[in-house]
Amino acid sequence: MGRLWCADLPTVTVPRAAASKHVTLVIPYYENSVFLLQQLDGWFGIAADVRASLSAVIVDDGSPENPAARVLSGQLLPFPIRLFRIDVDIRWNWLAARNIGFHVAGPGWVLVTDMDHVVPERTARAVTEGVHDPDVVYAFSRVEHTGAPANPHSASFLMTRAMFWKVGGYDEALSGHYGTDGTYRRQCAAVASMQVLTDPLVRYEFVQDSSTTRYLRKQPEDAAVKHIIAARAKTWSPRVLSFPYHEVPLTEMA
Repeated sequence: MGRLWCADLPTVTVPRAAASKHVTLVIPYYENSVFLLQQLDGWFGIAADVRASLSAVIVDDGSPENPAARVLSGQLLPFPIRLFRIDVDIRWNWLAARNIGFHVAGPGWVLVTDMDHVVPERTARAVTEGVHDPDVVYAFSRVEHTGAPANPHSASFLMTRAMFWKVGGYDEALSGHYGTDGTYRRQCAAVASMQVLTDPLVRYEFVQDSSTTRYLRKQPEDAAVKHIIAARAKTWSPRVLSFPYHEVPLTEMA
């Protein structure tokens, strides 16, 4: 087993402020119709004073059968939610979904994670009330939904929108391949301090439809990632916002 990606990062507890700050949740979606409803239920379970400081951007990664728009149509929303949809269905295109999420998010702080990770109330309160450093990219501690401990998630972060674009965004030249999150972490480490928050996320991997099963992981074609990275020129920068997308208006149930 290789060395844990966050082994050398400090684990920190951030002090609380007198006033809360706004945090936008950015979450890619792909055929997760059942678990998206579970996420909505969980968000409604967060105390109202915390929800007042939250909003969300959900980006549907071109779901062919269960689009997020169908799931959210007519639903009561726990806080403001904007829905976007990528117009093409590309294998493992969560990189573009995250870039779109940060592009449309308002200025300030963003928590980006996957559909199979739940932000419990204690963590939602910690990120909205915490005095976080805008020069830091924060990762999260993690537990399984069973209560068992788990290593920090390698693709869940709290950072400012400005920091995300300072890092450069996710390289959409790697879209279509599994196992590409390591390159973004290296981009982060090159321009920012990275720390792991004691505040946990809860993993529900492969519970109901929380995880993508349409595409197999670690396929022979995914080895092309190494060649794409090796071929980068010295002047390389990430390819971002290269896929067509549109916003899907949401109407709450009366």
